[in-house]
Amino acid sequence: MQLRVIIVDDEPYAIKELRYLLEEYSDFEICGEAQTREECLRLVAREQPDIVFLDIELQGENGIDIAKEINRINSNIYIVFATAYSQYAVDAFTVNAFDYILKPFEDERIIETVEKLRREVKPKRLPGVITAWKDDRMVVLPPDEIVYFCISDEKTVIKSLRGEYTVPLTLSSLENKLESLGFMRTHKSFVVNLKYIKEIIPWFNHTYVLVMDQYEKDEVPVSRTYMKKFKEVMQIT
Repeated sequence: MQLRVIIVDDEPYAIKELRYLLEEYSDFEICGEAQTREECLRLVAREQPDIVFLDIELQGENGIDIAKEINRINSNIYIVFATAYSQYAVDAFTVNAFDYILKPFEDERIIETVEKLRREVKPKRLPGVITAWKDDRMVVLPPDEIVYFCISDEKTVIKSLRGEYTVPLTLSSLENKLESLGFMRTHKSFVVNLKYIKEIIPWFNHTYVLVMDQYEKDEVPVSRTYMKKFKEVMQIT
């Protein structure tokens, strides 16, 4: 199974160099790149990576503080600081950093870090597929093709990239099954795949309505019950 990685650095050349070095290893998958704190936290919330390679200084932002926010999103993510500044090494380990590597990157040091990660990081076991129904036929859907779930006419409905289906499962069970893949409850009747959110529209009584990819005309609410967690995950202040 592959280890999913996000690279965060405000220098495009550094991202390119680290990507090149990590792509030498077939079990490392680069699932995103970010150059700002906001991009980083959005990617982490959406992609739920195994590992984040993080610069210690990011366009005036402190990497230690960013690491704390990553931990709040998912404390199981391994953070490797990749930086030109050696003086922050002690501080880095106060946020449970897995490793601290210095620029310019040396092949031997990258190999050492990769081998440590291979020994320590357990790739997430994907919850598999969702078997859904349409009329009298069963359809097998991978989670990354599902845009959102909702309750309609007392049935659990899947809105997917391939169309609409029903599934004989509760939203609570689906939320628990898929939370590690970036799905989130936003309302008693809705669970959404965060990566398919296109727009967040402020609504009545301090709530939101979401515009979802391929289902732009649907109104997907974020209720007050789930607002605090949603704002934290989506980094809305």
